[in-house]
Amino acid sequence: MDGAGDEIAQLAMSRFIDARSGALREFFAGDWATYPGMEGRIVEPGHQFEWAWLLTRWGQSRGSADALVKAERLFEIGLRYGICPDRKVAVMALLDDFSTHDATARLWPQTEWLKSALRLAEVSHGIKRAYYLSAAQAACGAMQRFFEVPVPGLWRDKMHADGSFVVEPAPASSFYHIACAIDELRLWSEAERMPQSVAA
Repeated sequence: MDGAGDEIAQLAMSRFIDARSGALREFFAGDWATYPGMEGRIVEPGHQFEWAWLLTRWGQSRGSADALVKAERLFEIGLRYGICPDRKVAVMALLDDFSTHDATARLWPQTEWLKSALRLAEVSHGIKRAYYLSAAQAACGAMQRFFEVPVPGLWRDKMHADGSFVVEPAPASSFYHIACAIDELRLWSEAERMPQSVAA
């Protein structure tokens, strides 16, 4: 990563992420203070996972233990509070007390759940590694539900709280998230096939 990447990572750790709860917020005022009202309270599980992935990658490249600690906390928030216990999918939004704000589930948070779980597994060992791999398997199951469509190669985007899907064209914006999740799986698979002496 270049200097801009470093600046963004530092901004995320110092401003985007709430120092008290460890959650990444969505809306800010011009001075990076928490935005007033309900908008300032919103915490999206998908972005907890996405930034867990980003900070783990950045922490790996920069040798930053602090970034990895923050990434683990972001992931834990997403997994503990952002997964619907009935549908087993990541919901759209929580509030800063981690109560559910929007129970809609979209495809893209499921892909970020998978990406972050695999990347955190890569930097973990033993029980912790098994924990992240189990989460990755659950994320795959969540993603699969969005791919169960009449036309192979397309996808659903929005799941209602009752488990039904919005009937609409498959949005192209989801493809970026799908492709990145596939690439993370590819990297994981390649690393797993490497001889231990090389992968270490």
